[in-house]
Amino acid sequence: MALNNILESVSNKLGIEEGVLKDLVERRTLRPMEYHGIGYLVFRREWKKFREGTTILVKDGEVRIVHGYPSIQRILLLKAIPRHFIDDVVVEEKLDGYNVRVVLFADQILAITRGGYICPYTTARIRMLYEEFLRNLFKKYGENLVVCGEVIGTENPYVQHYYPEAPTFDYYVFDIMRDRFFIPVTERNEIIDDVGLKRVRRLGVIDKNDLDSVKEIIRKLEREEREGIVLKDPKHRVKALKYTTSYTHFHDLELGMKYPFDEGRGFLFSRILREIWKIYEEGLSEEELEERAKRLGLSILKPAIDSIKLIEEGGAVYEEYIIRVPDIKVLDEFIEYMDKLGVHVALAQVTTLENGVVKARIIKMKETDLEYRRILRTGYSPLD
Repeated sequence: MALNNILESVSNKLGIEEGVLKDLVERRTLRPMEYHGIGYLVFRREWKKFREGTTILVKDGEVRIVHGYPSIQRILLLKAIPRHFIDDVVVEEKLDGYNVRVVLFADQILAITRGGYICPYTTARIRMLYEEFLRNLFKKYGENLVVCGEVIGTENPYVQHYYPEAPTFDYYVFDIMRDRFFIPVTERNEIIDDVGLKRVRRLGVIDKNDLDSVKEIIRKLEREEREGIVLKDPKHRVKALKYTTSYTHFHDLELGMKYPFDEGRGFLFSRILREIWKIYEEGLSEEELEERAKRLGLSILKPAIDSIKLIEEGGAVYEEYIIRVPDIKVLDEFIEYMDKLGVHVALAQVTTLENGVVKARIIKMKETDLEYRRILRTGYSPLD
């Protein structure tokens, strides 16, 4: 679809001058994309009432705004909970995956990433699993709804984390939006349960002052090696909050420090900061603090040193993941999509399974590999 046609349709529907839209495209605030005959614009940063990650879909003059999912405020101290909430608090599990909004537009089920892009792979996998359920939801409760959930499992190109209940790929709903607003938690649960979709685990409904219950939930998640919690007002009268476990902090560091030049120093500092305040609030003894410090140090140093040794021994530092698509066409679309986003990947192995399903092993080289090779060759630091 031609860009001018997309801009004209959006301008007519939303009352934004075409010149303004063109300027936003030139300044890269808006990015034009296309998927299966649907043209769309992605807000790469916030602009006026449009959140970052907002997507404007266009086809045959029809225009649909899919508002971006708002960022959730992270808390470092649990004592922030009573100040923030009004009365009751719904405590739900925070899953380690990637945020996906699902909509029905132009009679197509579309999966939109947090950044606002229609991912061909995610769209295909969610259709394979839940298209009938989702179409039923939109037909019964309204095509203006936006289903918000987390994709988890090891077969995806973004966040690979093994869950016993979702070892390869699955989708768990955590919110439903009507326009840009969340519907109440009870209504959300009724809709999800009625159509047979999966939803994130509810860990409790507590009084905002009952921090002991929150701490016990966190301790249980630590033992289960789970990511953390999201705290919500039942009617969304105030914004949600999130809090993560020490297990997640160390697990993230171990993964990130395999590729320190890719993840960046901000990634490292944020995880350490979260653990500092968690330790402070827990009031650990000196012995417990030493044990936590050892765990923190190993999670930073060991994966980085292992990567250096791997290169020194003739190996390479890269990320590898498996995806499964209904046919080879979707695989080609996904590779092209990643290339448009500036993410260059290579197919290492492609296998055709039963019913034409294609399983692909994909390799993504890392900047860390180049930097480590340069350091090993010259001894010079790339950082001051």
